[in-house]
This record gives sequence, C-alpha cells and structure tokens, in this order.
Amino acid sequence: MTSSNSNGFSGKITRRTALTAIAGTLATPALVRISRAAASGDPILVGLSAALTGQFAQNGAWMKNGTSLAAKEINAKGGVNGRPIKLVVEDDQGPNPTAAVNAVTKLITRDEVTAIIGPHFTPAILPSEPLLMQYKVPALTGASGPVVTEQHNPFVFRVRLDDATGAALLVKYVLDTLKWKRIGLCYVNTAFGQSGIGAVKKALDARKVNPVISQTHLDSTKDFTAQILAFKNAKVDGIIAWTDDQPSGLIAKQMQTLGVDFKLAGSTTFSQPPFLELAGPAANGIYSVTDFTKDNPKPAIQDWKKRYKAAYGQEPELYASTYYDAMNLLAAAMQDLKSIDGAAVQAALTKIRGHEGVMTSYSYSSNGDMVHSGLITQVKKEVPVIVETVGEKA
Repeated sequence: MTSSNSNGFSGKITRRTALTAIAGTLATPALVRISRAAASGDPILVGLSAALTGQFAQNGAWMKNGTSLAAKEINAKGGVNGRPIKLVVEDDQGPNPTAAVNAVTKLITRDEVTAIIGPHFTPAILPSEPLLMQYKVPALTGASGPVVTEQHNPFVFRVRLDDATGAALLVKYVLDTLKWKRIGLCYVNTAFGQSGIGAVKKALDARKVNPVISQTHLDSTKDFTAQILAFKNAKVDGIIAWTDDQPSGLIAKQMQTLGVDFKLAGSTTFSQPPFLELAGPAANGIYSVTDFTKDNPKPAIQDWKKRYKAAYGQEPELYASTYYDAMNLLAAAMQDLKSIDGAAVQAALTKIRGHEGVMTSYSYSSNGDMVHSGLITQVKKEVPVIVETVGEKA
C-alpha cells in the first residue's frame, strides 16, 4: 500500500494534543541539559509497534529491550525536560500487514502517542504509512526495504541502512573482492524480499552483470532442495540472497547437506542470531551486509554491550541496538522543543546531523534515510567478523 506523496496532507485530527516520547543515554549530548533529578512531570507517551507473538516474537522482545533500557536511563537522569517517558507497546506480529495497521491505529487513536518506534518489517510499515501521514505522527523504523522511503512520507524515518544502499555495497564487494562472475539470486516473496532483490538487480545492471538464474520462496518454505540444485546446475560462483531468519538458516544448512561448492552472500539476516543458531557450522564462510555486530571493537559498542548485559544478562544484537539508538534520536530532536507534538517532532528530526549512536552516526537525508554506512561481515567459527566497512555520503 502506498501513502500520499503530498507533504501538505492534512487528515482530520480527532486526537487531543498528545504527549510524546523520547529517550537517551549517558553518552547522548542532549542529556547534558537534562536535570539530574528523577523525572517527575507528566509522562511523555511513545508507542512501540513490535512482534510480541508469533514467529518473530524474539525480534520484538529485543526491540522492547532496547527501547525500555533507553527509557529507563533517560528517566533516571530527569526525563525529557523533567518529564518521564512511558512506553506503550502493541503487538504487530512482525511482517503481518493487518496486525501492524491495527497496532499503529491503537497507538495513535486510543493511546494518543505523538511518536512511534516501529513497525520494524517492510510489509508492516508500508500499510501503516497513510495513518502516520494523516495523524502527523513520526515513526522511526528499521524496515530496510527501499520501497519504505520511496513513498516520500515525511513522517517516516529509517534508522538502518536501506537495502538499496546495502545491496549496491554488497554487489560491489562480491564483484570486486570475491571476483564472482556467475551470480544467482534468491529471495523471499514478500515486499522485503522483492524490493531488496530488486535493488540487487539494479546494482548488478549498473555493473553490466546479468544474473544467470533467480529463485524465490515463501517465508514458510522448509525445503530448498529444488532451488539449491537449480543454482548448482547453473554453475553459479555464488548466490546473493535476500530473505528472513528461518529461510536463511535452512538454506545454509541444506547447502552444506547437498555439498554444493558455490558461495553465499546476503542481507543482514545472514549475520543475525536466529540465522547463526539455526545454521550452526553451516553459517561459516557466508557474507552479509549489515549495520551491527556485537564484536565490533568500536568503544561505543563495547560500552553498550556491558550496559545491555548488565540489564538483561545477554549481549545485544541488531534489533535492541537499532531501537535503543532510535529513542536517542528522538531525544536529540525533542530536547529543545517548546511544544511537543507530532509535527514539531517531525520537523526536528529533519534537522538531525551527525548524531552519534552506539551503532553509527545518524544524519537526515531528504527521503527519510538517516544511516549511510554499513559493514560487510563473514561468519568465521560461527561468529560474524567485519571484513570491510562500506558507506556512502549522506
């Protein structure tokens, strides 16, 4: 579903002027001006649209962990100008368009939040965009499908490397560094997979490289024998895959079982814990373009690991880290606002330049993308290892 491209859209606003939400960390400059006393004013509401049930519930739990920890830290330092954050969470069941629209609708019309974190998945944020536009509620999403910001919705801000940029960077790496000549394509048949592999095709076309074969699958597919043998028969050097957690792990395991000798590179999925846990040793050697790895020696990430583990007894991954940073971006945007409402927060987010988060530096660009660099990782001994840092100018 596409939303209006008009920045001047003005749907009927039935909500009262809502309270809005924000968070920050000890390392965030915006906190320098926050009172040292515990927050005691009226709470600021921020919505979190995340998967609480179903196949992607673990991803939603990580999202909730990251945003909750950010809120806890900012509240302990005085909140946002003395007002505490209150996180309101709704279950969007992951890449479920209907559930996502229901969750966003509840957060906007029932809970009257002024900003939303999520939805995370491309098929979930897309049908929610008209609501965000109508009610003038900014949303910070990690949905990486290029189609998300191609709607030109001024209330959608992407806080991860978009797949168009990521795909181009990955294609450059497999062509120039890995020297692949015969390339196969593999993707999940959803908005996420379609837009991601479309970006890969565009990047290959720019280099005048034609994929020799393309194979697709459903998110529920369990047997990839036919696709893998098709790649083998096409004599590919490697395949570029854009898919979700479970398919990625099954593809890797079944490639190992079938004893094929071609290589695999793909989306961020191929460096995430669910993939690593499912694939096991079969993950070794696989490349991914991503935003985050907990073993990155960057001091901000190592400090973040310690604080997250102290809070939850485990090390952070992409989802928790992305949405922890998202709350801090809202803090930076809202700290100097005299009146907090959706339109004001949206305008403030467009002024973000060089905001340092735990994952990366964030700068707004005209289409709503705020991340402009990424990492190429290769799994070694079942751990994603950074082999190259890649990026573009904002």
